[in-house]
Amino acid sequence: METAQVKAPAVKRVLKAIGTTLLMLLLAAVFYVAVILGDPQEAEQSVKPLVDQPLLQASPAITIDGEGHLAALLNPFPAPVMCPLSGSGLTLVSGISYDAAFEDGFGRIVSLKYANAAGQEMTVESIYPARALSLMGRKDYHLAGVAGQTLAGLRSVRMENDSTIRLHAQAEEAVYVVTVPKMESSELIAFTRSLQLFEGE
Repeated sequence: METAQVKAPAVKRVLKAIGTTLLMLLLAAVFYVAVILGDPQEAEQSVKPLVDQPLLQASPAITIDGEGHLAALLNPFPAPVMCPLSGSGLTLVSGISYDAAFEDGFGRIVSLKYANAAGQEMTVESIYPARALSLMGRKDYHLAGVAGQTLAGLRSVRMENDSTIRLHAQAEEAVYVVTVPKMESSELIAFTRSLQLFEGE
């Protein structure tokens, strides 16, 4: 009789532990489904950067101060350029295309500076060739403990410093770098979803 009484609490403890574990698994599954449904992302492309892209001959820098001259920057760039979709509510403040010494030749950088309705400035850079990660510069950035948002279908790496967030993604033909002030996650998602890859004519 005593043995049966001793076993009963032990069985109850085991059943309670199993029930608690199942409940935790169910809650975790509900949480992950809610996160995925609440924040759908573009399908990320699996890309392999080209390693044999030729370097460039140096050319004069080009600067612009409005959307009307954007083609002057995009056309000479030898890969797709990342920029926001038209109608995204962002204003192009300035842009520059310039060459930077890389290996035994030159790489090219197109840097576009935009402002949102609140006056916050955001920079979108396209860097050629795709292997020229060193042209991003490290500055005082450190890896963030958060996954980077998708940039035009590309998986990005998120880095931060005291005041800004930097996302960079490596594509087949170029490296793309987005720098924004610290902002809410929803604002960052809205901005990164407005980005596209555009090829000059």
